[in-house]
Amino acid sequence: MQAGSWAALRQPPHVFSAVVVVLSILGPAFSTFITATVLPTAIAEIGGLAIYAWASTAYAVGSILGSAGSSVAVLRIGIRRAVVLAVAVFVAGAGVCATASGMPVVVAGRALQGLGGGMLIASAHSMVRELFPETLWQRMLTTISCAWAIPALGGPVVGGVLAGLGHWRAAFWAMTPIAVIAAALTWRMLPRSETLDPKPARVPFGRLGLICASVLCIGAIANTRATAARAALVVGAAAAVALMLRLDSRSGARLFPTGMLSLGSRIGQGFWMIFLLAMSTTPGGVYVPLLVQVLHAVTPAAAGYLYAVQSLSWTMGTILSAQVTPVRARTVIVLGPLLMATGFAGLFFTIGAGPVAAIAASLMLVGIGIGTCWAHIGTAILSSARPDEGGLTAAMIPSTQLFAIALGAALSGVIANAAGLGGGASVEAAALAGTWLFGGFVAAPLAAFVIGSRLRPAR
Repeated sequence: MQAGSWAALRQPPHVFSAVVVVLSILGPAFSTFITATVLPTAIAEIGGLAIYAWASTAYAVGSILGSAGSSVAVLRIGIRRAVVLAVAVFVAGAGVCATASGMPVVVAGRALQGLGGGMLIASAHSMVRELFPETLWQRMLTTISCAWAIPALGGPVVGGVLAGLGHWRAAFWAMTPIAVIAAALTWRMLPRSETLDPKPARVPFGRLGLICASVLCIGAIANTRATAARAALVVGAAAAVALMLRLDSRSGARLFPTGMLSLGSRIGQGFWMIFLLAMSTTPGGVYVPLLVQVLHAVTPAAAGYLYAVQSLSWTMGTILSAQVTPVRARTVIVLGPLLMATGFAGLFFTIGAGPVAAIAASLMLVGIGIGTCWAHIGTAILSSARPDEGGLTAAMIPSTQLFAIALGAALSGVIANAAGLGGGASVEAAALAGTWLFGGFVAAPLAAFVIGSRLRPAR
């Protein structure tokens, strides 16, 4: 059956449809790796080191809104127009970044890119349902996951070469042809007549906006000097979350599935692990390319590949853990956070002193750790959902991941600036920032380990 489904995927028209879906993923994916590679070079020219982490925070916040709004866009205007709209926003964001005269403009462009990228990735998942029979859905989702390995390998090359030649602005345009081709093929291949819903279900943008506001408040602490203002931002973040939870509890169309925030339920334990593990990936994704260039004088391309090690190792861990039976799922659910904590401990000791090979090995442990347990945690969550909340529960897994990444990027900026990195990329400030980042964030996988020891895996 499995061999047959893979064979069916390789037959026209499924092979062409698969190409369209993968291309829709590759544009935003290349954006992630290319931007991480060239951003340190951009900072050296246009400044703005104090708001360095905002490039990642803005992209993640935009992705939250874009991913959530995609469902409404698809129902109102159809997948063809929704993909074209997503690509237009994504390309506009790339144009803003490429022509930026200062870091605040880059941050604005990254927010636009996140909005378009979030819509594009969500629309790609909608295309899986639209273009393929149900027997091929699992195979296509696996293909989408594996597709991220392509930009993880190619993105640092493109970004590194252009950054080395002093053409970092061109790197933002380098990712746009893929997205444009995806839009053109989608427009060509999908049927013109689509069943549209003139009154689709509303996306809770008010509650999502409150979530994003809480992240922005946390991120703003890094660039606020006055103690009273920092306290106000903390209170504002807490108030936004409290108001969002209150509104959600009274809404007929809830944003959160029942028991999602409860540490006493299996579904709550699973979501807390997703949140903590996803947040753990941000210090490496945001700051490793900058830190290794400052501390160890590696090239932009090599710095990009160090960041890509974590992503590629995640894929490796996922493939290895796929062979684990449900009976042994608890073992990998506990092992994953332990591997990540070990990797963070390694980064704590090696990010400043080196060698670079030890930094790469530590990042590999972090990636393998999250890949080892991620799918099994997701399975435990889905098996715990109420019968009437299956779709809601499934949708909240990537949404929780995006929120955790946005919050993690904001906290990374707070920690790095507190260590003095915002005042200048000196060797001393970079070493202290790296130590504080990885020493502080090790608490997240350790907390996930404690929760995972109590989590009952799916039967």
